[in-house]
Amino acid sequence: MQETFKKFNKEIKDKMLEWLKSEEMKSFIEQTKAAKDAGSFEVVISTADIDRSGESINQDGWNLAHYKQNPVVLWGHDYYSLPIGITESIQVENGKLVARGRFAPAEANPFAQQVRKLYDLKIVRATSVGFIAKEMEENLITQAELLEFSFVPVPANPYALTQSKAIEMGFDTELLRMKGIEVKKDGANE
Repeated sequence: MQETFKKFNKEIKDKMLEWLKSEEMKSFIEQTKAAKDAGSFEVVISTADIDRSGESINQDGWNLAHYKQNPVVLWGHDYYSLPIGITESIQVENGKLVARGRFAPAEANPFAQQVRKLYDLKIVRATSVGFIAKEMEENLITQAELLEFSFVPVPANPYALTQSKAIEMGFDTELLRMKGIEVKKDGANE
């Protein structure tokens, strides 16, 4: 199982690094850095709290070196679309991983400005980290490499949606499961 986990992590890392080196990505980062009025953000992207999977990340164990070389911000961990912004500074503050940055201008990614408007209106405020766990002690991730972080509409949290409510709201329940969000069958205790 451990070897399968390592192989999966290496595949993700290799694909992400290849994507980050593309000309499209370099152009996007240049345009975003040059934009002056595209909007900014300051968000907590990770804490040591136990997540829905029952795991916790030691905030002093973050490896940010590769992330700082290409500090992209995504929407919903979508590794196949253009990023919606870049991080200008990231560090652990008071036991929380905090990121500050800018949204992409409309000419680089029009969707980024839609997310910015929702962020400014305090409608979209949740974030989620994409990472590779490097070392673990039971359910504590002691060392992790940050690949990206994303603004997300539904963050991973301890509250599960009922299946009928998720379907009623138009959510793809299989996609929610893939993102780590448990979807309970109707009638299950909430």
